[in-house]
Amino acid sequence: MMLHTPFLDAFGIQAGDAVAIAGSGGKATLMYRLAAEAVSRRYTVITTSTTHLHPPTSLQTNGLYITEEISNWIQVIPGKLDRHQHVTVLGGRPRLDKLRGLSLKDLDLLKKVCRPDLCLAKADGARTRLFKAPGDHEPVVPAWTTHGMVVVNLHAIGLPLSEKYVHRPDRVAGLTGLQMNDPLTISTMAHVVSHPTTYLRAFPSGTNVFLYLSCCADKPQRAQAEAINNAIPANTFAGVFCGDINRSQAAITTLRKSF
Repeated sequence: MMLHTPFLDAFGIQAGDAVAIAGSGGKATLMYRLAAEAVSRRYTVITTSTTHLHPPTSLQTNGLYITEEISNWIQVIPGKLDRHQHVTVLGGRPRLDKLRGLSLKDLDLLKKVCRPDLCLAKADGARTRLFKAPGDHEPVVPAWTTHGMVVVNLHAIGLPLSEKYVHRPDRVAGLTGLQMNDPLTISTMAHVVSHPTTYLRAFPSGTNVFLYLSCCADKPQRAQAEAINNAIPANTFAGVFCGDINRSQAAITTLRKSF
């Protein structure tokens, strides 16, 4: 069954591209949605991570391969990709519920030997929190990335700045002036994601970097998405989008586009 490809179309993703996804509250969901749309286009697809990833389900990928468990993975995985069209490749399995990502060196090698039509990488982690400011060492973005995504979950609006809801709340406080337990506001969230020292510095020069506002399921959330878009300085991102992948028919809306 042919799947519509609204997300690939919105971001301008084509065969030969490589996507790195950062942020919080929907990175893996977006990655697997893009993979499913690419498979519908008959692309070969590798999904992976440069940090950590929860084990995918059989609905999210056609095969999971852990390089430390396959001594000759360089020879094995290209054939698996040809056979299954979409495979997920990670470096290790420290826990049953947590997979370790690939080093940039191994990811470079994987891409070279497999030559997928599309490579999708989750490039940082948020420990299931709904908002974050990245650390100095993240996101971890391959040099050959063509498209970058920063994900922000609209459900974070109004939540208190605390360890329960925010990854690295001290960094958010330092960037915004918020005190612990102050509510996250539209303006402070927009400030964090658009600040030059957070996400944008990590992507290679010339990369189209997009802001994706996830869990936009109704009119009030659409208004919140519009407000965040309006608070983002001009020319910060190549585009700003809002959408909801979890509904019966996934939808994405363009709020701003400059590429």
